[in-house]
Amino acid sequence: MRALAFQAVLADPPPFFEPLGKPVVRTIAIREDQTLEQLHEALRLAFGWADAHLYSFWAGGSFWNPDAKEYTAPFELEERGADKLSARTPIAELGLKKGSQFAYVFDFGDEWRLTLKVVDSWNADEGSYPMLVEAEGSPPLQYPPLDEEE
Repeated sequence: MRALAFQAVLADPPPFFEPLGKPVVRTIAIREDQTLEQLHEALRLAFGWADAHLYSFWAGGSFWNPDAKEYTAPFELEERGADKLSARTPIAELGLKKGSQFAYVFDFGDEWRLTLKVVDSWNADEGSYPMLVEAEGSPPLQYPPLDEEE
């Protein structure tokens, strides 16, 4: 069984945040028998997003690209119909190799955007996957601090 390492780079944060000063990058390793849904959960935890929201992945690395294969939150498919592919798709079925890219949006309202790139692969050992391999920079809070009124 192979493991793939995805380098996830936080693109510009939602408009209620200041632009990022330093890159925020997380590298997540996942086995090929695991799903994009499991990768989503690993990304959510690695970037510190506590609340669950809708999400989608787009093959090729372009956000909201209507011509790219979109893999979306399984519960979103129930509402919209089967016009998209489920994020329950195993990684092995995607035919990924080093250099393959995806775009990922978490929270369709605030639109936290990540660019994902396969940067490595290896024979998976007995370790627990998905796993955080590397972290660079501190991600902003999921929501802006509330202004306290006096």
